Amino acid sequence: MATTEQRVLPLRLETSPVSLPVHGAFTYRSDRPYEVAVDLQGGGAHLARWVFARDLLLDGETCATGEGDIQVWPRWKGTEPRVFLAFSNGGKSCVFSARAKDVRGLCRRLTQLVPRGLEHRHYDLDAELDALLPG
Repeated sequence: MATTEQRVLPLRLETSPVSLPVHGAFTYRSDRPYEVAVDLQGGGAHLARWVFARDLLLDGETCATGEGDIQVWPRWKGTEPRVFLAFSNGGKSCVFSARAKDVRGLCRRLTQLVPRGLEHRHYDLDAELDALLPG
């Protein structure tokens, strides 16, 4: 049986001259263990939805990771350690940050649901590929 974890984290839009309250609604499903989704919400509107590799979030908590559309990295300077998430669609990009302790708690829960290295027990990637690829 699949388990779903949903957690809303307060985010800060880093590239905006105006402070805008933004929230990231993170969703993780144990039957889709390789991915995490985040719905970005601000100003009373749904801004965007991104689905990306769970490993980006797990690794980005402690070191810079990602290439291309999504990058995640920690910044431990200052009074409040933060984790940064950069999203790009080729033409537009934005950078959000969350408190490191919030991201740490989320990552801890994700690895409790599906420990790293055991994703294959929850999702048969080979069967999915066989269904998609002819012959």
